[in-house]
Amino acid sequence: MGAHDPFEARQLRALCAVALLSPGLRLIPGQAAAAAGALAWLGPLLALPPLLGLFFLLDRLRRSCREGEALPELMLRILGRRAGAMLLLALALWLLLGAGLALRADSERLLVTIYPRTGRRFFVWSLGIVGALAAMGPRKSLLRLGRMAEPFLLLTLLGIALAALKSVDLWELLPRSAPDGPALLSAQLPALDILSFGLLALCLLPVAPEDGSAGRRGGLLWLLGMILLLTALGALIQGHFGAALSARLSAPFFALLRDLVFFRSLERLEALAVALWVFPDLLLVGLSLQAAQRCLRLALGWRPEPDERRGDLSRGRWLGWICCALAVALGLLLAPEGEALALWSGKLLPLGTLAVCYLLLPLVGLLGQAQKKL
Repeated sequence: MGAHDPFEARQLRALCAVALLSPGLRLIPGQAAAAAGALAWLGPLLALPPLLGLFFLLDRLRRSCREGEALPELMLRILGRRAGAMLLLALALWLLLGAGLALRADSERLLVTIYPRTGRRFFVWSLGIVGALAAMGPRKSLLRLGRMAEPFLLLTLLGIALAALKSVDLWELLPRSAPDGPALLSAQLPALDILSFGLLALCLLPVAPEDGSAGRRGGLLWLLGMILLLTALGALIQGHFGAALSARLSAPFFALLRDLVFFRSLERLEALAVALWVFPDLLLVGLSLQAAQRCLRLALGWRPEPDERRGDLSRGRWLGWICCALAVALGLLLAPEGEALALWSGKLLPLGTLAVCYLLLPLVGLLGQAQKKL
């Protein structure tokens, strides 16, 4: 990757796919199973219509960006300096909140699964520091981390899925009664939150231009693939535990690992799997921090340059380290109890995601259309 090269769209989609495994394994089926019951595993498929609407909106916005620009720069051009800066500041805060909650949830998972005697602060600090180094380094740092993790994660996930298939009870996947509107909405929420964030993240960082039809087709295939992956994940967990127990488990996927037996002699590989899933956590935090510092710098009048060096503090780049410190602070201070974590990650943050993606972005699109900037 040269000094002035943005991400390739294919590379960024691959990074986002790995990063979204972090909230996917934590939130699917999760609280949706408590509200939607046996319908919960179908939530990603039910979320397809609004996700398609968001995809085509973001595709239109992204194609209106100039060379080297991403969605934050387009927002500034459409909304003007003052209103655009306020929106970018709010967007940066939302991204930092997501990064902090990711650090908090990841530390909780490590405590619950394999390191029960280690303090939560240790994991927040260590994951936050590594995520900050990845976010503040050249873009190839995140690419290398993603390339290194992707084959191992996919093989591990495939092996776990094959081992768990024999314990899936299809009866647990069948609804007991006709679903109502609230149940349908509850089933959609986790996948809608995760994939809406993923679609937006693909537009927050500069991407090399793609051929129109090929780029749109690649993005659609990525979205459909992620929907199928989250659907299969929800079916696997819910078919094994049932909807009621799936809703009560704080880490249902990793609880599933405890029940599996591999090759008779190796009974529990959960420690290996949990260690491997540190990589999606780091990628999620790294991408969120990189997008947050870009939004913040643009809001305050500095234009980021491609492939900046980690030690460079010019052009407001010192704000990136402030973002990293704030994310760690949020991870330490937010949701000290498990119930508060479930509230933040299962309800409050998803509501913020939906507000950004389905209220603010359409408004930006309408204004851009009226100004003939799209």
